[in-house]
Amino acid sequence: MSNGSEASLGERLNGKLHQFFVALILLWVVLGGFRPMMDNVDLGWHVAQGRWMVEHAAFYRQDALNYPNLGHAVIDEYPLFQVILYLAWSLGWWGPCVLTALAYAVLVGALIRAARFFDLRTSSLPPLAIGLMLLFFQVAFPLRPHLATYLGVTLFGIFLLRHRHETNWTAFWPMALLQVAWTNSHSGFVLGPAMVGLFGAEMVLRHGVRDRSLPWTTIRTWLAAFFLILLACFVNPYGWDRFGPPFYQDRLESIRAYVGEMEPLGGLYATIYQSMTLLAAFLVVLTIFFRRGAVCYTFLFFAFFFYFEALTVKKAWPVFGLFVPLLVLSAGAFSSSNALRKPMAWLSVIGHLLITAFVMCALYIELAPSWPTSISSMWREFDHGRSEQSYDAAAWMKAHHVDGRLFHRCEDGGMLQMEGFDHGETFSDTGFGKYDEAFIHEVGVVNERPALVPRYLNAYQPDYVICSTFCYRWPYYLRQWGWRPIFYSPNSSVWKKPIAPQLRVLPDIRPDLPEISDSEIEATFDHDLASYGKPIDTRLFGRNLIALNSYGLEDFAFEKLTSLPKDLHHAPWYWEAARFMCVSKPEFSPQHRHALLAEAEQLHDDGVTAEFRAYALNADGDTEGALRILEAIPPRNLGNYEAELLLKLYLAKNRPEALAMAQRTDCFDLRNGHHWQYLALAEEQADHPEAAVRAWKKAVFYCPDDPDLITAATDFATKHQDTALTQAIEASSRAYGQQ
Repeated sequence: MSNGSEASLGERLNGKLHQFFVALILLWVVLGGFRPMMDNVDLGWHVAQGRWMVEHAAFYRQDALNYPNLGHAVIDEYPLFQVILYLAWSLGWWGPCVLTALAYAVLVGALIRAARFFDLRTSSLPPLAIGLMLLFFQVAFPLRPHLATYLGVTLFGIFLLRHRHETNWTAFWPMALLQVAWTNSHSGFVLGPAMVGLFGAEMVLRHGVRDRSLPWTTIRTWLAAFFLILLACFVNPYGWDRFGPPFYQDRLESIRAYVGEMEPLGGLYATIYQSMTLLAAFLVVLTIFFRRGAVCYTFLFFAFFFYFEALTVKKAWPVFGLFVPLLVLSAGAFSSSNALRKPMAWLSVIGHLLITAFVMCALYIELAPSWPTSISSMWREFDHGRSEQSYDAAAWMKAHHVDGRLFHRCEDGGMLQMEGFDHGETFSDTGFGKYDEAFIHEVGVVNERPALVPRYLNAYQPDYVICSTFCYRWPYYLRQWGWRPIFYSPNSSVWKKPIAPQLRVLPDIRPDLPEISDSEIEATFDHDLASYGKPIDTRLFGRNLIALNSYGLEDFAFEKLTSLPKDLHHAPWYWEAARFMCVSKPEFSPQHRHALLAEAEQLHDDGVTAEFRAYALNADGDTEGALRILEAIPPRNLGNYEAELLLKLYLAKNRPEALAMAQRTDCFDLRNGHHWQYLALAEEQADHPEAAVRAWKKAVFYCPDDPDLITAATDFATKHQDTALTQAIEASSRAYGQQ
């Protein structure tokens, strides 16, 4: 066969593969939208606020849902998204699924169409870039307001490339309309004017270098376009104030400490995403090489910016991923010659085969009923109540007409509001943007410090407490305070206020709702396990067991844990649950702890049992044994709890490594108050009083309920006559001291 016929055959085969890929990728993103989309802790309050706006025909300007924050001024960052989501939700559970599928189909379809426009139709580079982009998306939940930013960045990027030689600023009116919608849907809208401004500056420089003179027409066009897009940002209910939240919240420590998506990736996920970044960089460099150096430097700048943001902020990874296909498209748009060498057709065939195989595997995972993350498996789990939200409790409350002031973790607030408890009855939801910094900290600290639950109950006097799987240690403190469970399922429960707290007799608000006995709790757990098996999400099962121990059912929890199939005894979650039950209140008895320690030592699986064995040995007083285990862990693999115990032991033994260990931030959670306590002690030992003061302030901030920590901080403040630290301790004691 001649070279010409080989090239022709390669081009024809490549074209067929491209068509097959397009059909598969669109099918994949559409099917991906039909998971249980509303099963997310951050969506319910969006529905509730959208419903409020529709019913009142007004913008949401004051918090009307959470009783500690009632009447406080609100800058709603998402009014358009919330109204659309509410309207979709009003159609039933399938409404948000259609919304999600449609949005991602538009996003991917726009990129595929743009590749054809920029003469990249036969290249496999755009499909590979789109596949990488979708992988970067996996770090975030599909249906969230950030979907508006995904669409905004993509459509803006394509529009700018298509109008790179524009001479009339009025051509930008479609982007102005898109900017209005973007501004009223998500705080990522600030990227719109930034993209237009920097892209316009690049076009001015390119034209100036090309013509060797000032391109006045280009300057006027892009300057006017920039101001048009900037003015479109002001078409919102809050005017100039709308620009505040994007810059205020992202750097607010209370949000960074308590919002999971603000934390950087660690461990295996960090390795995976770094590998994906290298692959993305290789793909972009390859595209630039084949397009003879052509690329959009504005998009390159944004890619670098969001890459470095992603190293410290998890939610930046998807936005970084957006610029991978945009950079590939820009190479096609800016290339001076589109001629390809003959071997390129066969290279594109190989690329299309790779990405098509990947999409086919992804489709199999979506559709195979036996796959744990398939659509059918996820719906089956949801129907069985396997959720991080208290759907079972909410359904029971509605069926029994339970109404009144509710207390719960913020993750349940939005779901309760969405389910109809939206008349100022909820404590808080995950919409931290509508709270001031003090209340964000108050919400976050009770999530992390369950011993503070009685203080909140005394301060807010709720009628009922709802516990989700996140509240696996709450039952211990609720029972200590006299609260009684009136509904139980493995993943949620409802508690009624005590009749006589602290000898103050109160009437029983619902005598028709009796307390659930321990035997009924055990029977319910066994029935759920026998009927539906263990949850696919093993985190839920581990939390369920810790909750059983928190109810005071130690023997039952121990039996359910240790009777699991032997292969599960090698799972990390198994030993994480065991550690919680052995060293957190209420602690397992020494007998049960020793039995688990003996099993852990017999497994000879240091990768999953090291943390548990170290804590168990330390609880038995064998600090040298605990230290040997922890020091054998590679420093880069240390997790928050392992690092905390290692640092504690270093300080107790006056080891010189303590200060360097305490100054590390890569292995400690920001909200770990004991890390800050140990850092303060290490800095004091090193005669660094100013650094110690800063660390003590953070320790008091994050652990206001720890009496030993507060005492040590007070002693330090007295010794060094530090007024600022004394005031911080006094303020924390007033806010969080037991009442």
